[in-house]
Amino acid sequence: MSSIRVLDPKIQNKIAAGEVVERPSSVVKELIENSLDANADEIEVFIEESGMKLIRVVDNGDGIHQMDAPLLFQRHATSKIEDDYDLFQIRSLGFRGEALASIGAVARVKVETKHLNGEPVSIRFEGGELKEQGPGKERQGTDISISELFFNTPARLKYVRSMRTESGKIIDIIQRMALACPGVSFRLTLDHSEKLYTKGNGNLKEVISDIYGLNIARHAVRIDAQDADFKITGYAVRPEVNRSNRNYINLSVNKRHIRNFRLSQSIINAYHTLLAKDKYPVVVIDMEMDPKIVDVNVHPAKIEVRFSKEKELNGLLESSVRTSLKDEMLIPDVTKQFKGQKTEAEQSAIDFTVREERPAQTGQPHHSEVRSEPEREVYRSEQRETYSTSTGQENVPAAETPVPAPLKEHSLPQEEKIEESPREERMKEKLPYLEIVGQLHGTYIILQNESGMYMMDQHAAQERIKYEFYYDHINVDEDAGVPLLIPYTFEFPLDDIITIDEKLKDLKQLGFEIEKSGVKQYSVTRHPSWVDERNPEADIEQLIHFVAEKDHFSVSEYREEMSIMMSCKQSIKANHYLDKKHMAALLEELGRCDSPYTCPHGRPVIIHMTTYEIERMFNRIMK
Repeated sequence: MSSIRVLDPKIQNKIAAGEVVERPSSVVKELIENSLDANADEIEVFIEESGMKLIRVVDNGDGIHQMDAPLLFQRHATSKIEDDYDLFQIRSLGFRGEALASIGAVARVKVETKHLNGEPVSIRFEGGELKEQGPGKERQGTDISISELFFNTPARLKYVRSMRTESGKIIDIIQRMALACPGVSFRLTLDHSEKLYTKGNGNLKEVISDIYGLNIARHAVRIDAQDADFKITGYAVRPEVNRSNRNYINLSVNKRHIRNFRLSQSIINAYHTLLAKDKYPVVVIDMEMDPKIVDVNVHPAKIEVRFSKEKELNGLLESSVRTSLKDEMLIPDVTKQFKGQKTEAEQSAIDFTVREERPAQTGQPHHSEVRSEPEREVYRSEQRETYSTSTGQENVPAAETPVPAPLKEHSLPQEEKIEESPREERMKEKLPYLEIVGQLHGTYIILQNESGMYMMDQHAAQERIKYEFYYDHINVDEDAGVPLLIPYTFEFPLDDIITIDEKLKDLKQLGFEIEKSGVKQYSVTRHPSWVDERNPEADIEQLIHFVAEKDHFSVSEYREEMSIMMSCKQSIKANHYLDKKHMAALLEELGRCDSPYTCPHGRPVIIHMTTYEIERMFNRIMK
């Protein structure tokens, strides 16, 4: 007797439900996707007891024709694809025809719908069986209610998490879909209390405000880029507003919310040194592309996708975010930053309490906004004079406190600075006009302008200057290196010898000439010109250790880590007092940096306290 048999369709649907309907939020996602595919621009979601008692989704879409109603809960019944070729150009959010069949197998479902060219119809479906079908209400669109989810699958019901966790998942998925579709109005009512409402007017920044709060929305920077295959639009929030996890990186492809580690990493790389370690950005980005180059049919939940040109997409995404941030003045305001940290607890929290103190200064203030042309020329000439003095081009007048050696020894030559007029122009855009007031505790430089007071961390400032210097000069393709008449000889433990032997080619790629001169000895006859001349042996030995410890050595990775290490080691420390000329020289060099707002570790270099906030603290302005 044969032991192989085809399972009953009811059992098939229950098994399928295990993949498609993982939890209440999965049901919400599938129903909203159906509404969006039906061209709805108003979607209302009603949830009771975290979706275990009721999930109701009401839309104003095209509706379902009464002739198609009997097929609603049949597995793989769909109107979105016709043949296998359509699987290679999927334009709808749903396409498998599994969702309603899976939901109907594990819940009690009622559907009220009316098609544009049809009659209203009502259907009741329970545990995989059609219970009732008849005339429905005269209302355009679809109203579907899911009650008693998992009532006939007690094992699945047992593993549903706490009500709070399930509610959080539902809120999260609706927020992400609202961010992906700003032209659709979403309303979420949770246990008879409205939790979310978006207007659906197509203004993505307004949706960001509705979901994340005004404080985040006003720090959002527009992203807009495209090439032959991709178009990228959205917003990246300034780095002063950040989070401790990746959950606020919102990505969508053709309006479909997705998760993709490599794309998220490209965005994190775009922020580079603007964020501290273990801090992540807030980003909302949609990527439009031909459906033929993206495969959404790789996971039952359709959240994970694959791209046929992923490398090109990663490159465009990273460069577009980096370029947009590079055009911004990223000096954080002290009070705004403090308030932003207080509202970090919940993703869905909305902060309408933060007021905009500086409507005129929120953009990029130029020198012309705060100084007349003669005053600016005087200031520039003074800055150039003090800068050339501090870099050793002229006789340095006696000062109460000597300039630290690192500032003098690693400054760029005066001739290079005079020729770099384009960088002077960039400096005007990146830093506002600032007057030096003095120094606090030998660590912070106090500055001012018309908009308020600034504080600059002198160590972080010189770290940024030196980091960019080393990063630009650690270039193995152009560095001929420094030949050594007397080679440096290094001895390493036997445990490291095999690894170092394998990495000799990588070391030569970095501009070193290194040969094995004994069982445990290596001789270096040439090193790159950027190696510290005061203690080259220590830098070379540290480099060899660095390369030996890496399984997959990368020149760019080495360039990054070595630049950070050397800039930190050779910068001004705290409790080191400077006179005003050397403060001015430091500020001038900082202004020439491509990104003068953070140190290589992501800490802020300059912070700002507005005149409004200062006067409010002294009760000169009453709220």
